[in-house]
Amino acid sequence: MSIREGARRHPVMAAMVAAYIVAWSLYGLITGSRNTASYVVIVSAVALAVAAADARVHFSPLVLVGLAIWGFGHLAGGLVHLEGPGDRILYNAVFLRWGHFDNVVHAIGFGTSGIAAWEATRSWLPAEPGHRLGTAVVVCLLGQGVGAFNEVVEFWSTHVLADTNVGGYENTGRDLVANLLGSAVAGWWVSRRPRAYSVG
Repeated sequence: MSIREGARRHPVMAAMVAAYIVAWSLYGLITGSRNTASYVVIVSAVALAVAAADARVHFSPLVLVGLAIWGFGHLAGGLVHLEGPGDRILYNAVFLRWGHFDNVVHAIGFGTSGIAAWEATRSWLPAEPGHRLGTAVVVCLLGQGVGAFNEVVEFWSTHVLADTNVGGYENTGRDLVANLLGSAVAGWWVSRRPRAYSVG
């Protein structure tokens, strides 16, 4: 089975991700977080999909570590409740007056997703060999595309779930800016390493 094959290729990473999914699941149950089921299901599904795809794609360590960090941050953001009025979670935390924990998770998650999508499709969508700008643009657009799909899912969830904590228009705008920044950095990173990401 491809999922098992992917997990066997990276046993330490697979064990760490499985361990923190179990740990956050228990945390959510103990604290009574209403978001536990949805957040755990999403991260578990992404982890299984990455394991299955890795059996064919052989993702780089950067992608696997980046997605593992995203998974941990996503669970923490949705399950850790903050003190104060209202039903606030870690995703609502603000630092340095304008930064949100949510924005950091988005930048990491969808920047890494752009690289993952590039690694999975670079044989279908090759940039001209040695064309750094072309590579950077493709990676950046792929990351933003995955991020935009996430916003569609969040929009859908507000219509079918009673309480999602995804925020309103302001939150969506911040998420899209964070996605752009993370994807742009990812595109720059990949474009500076043509040998590691060459086709063939």
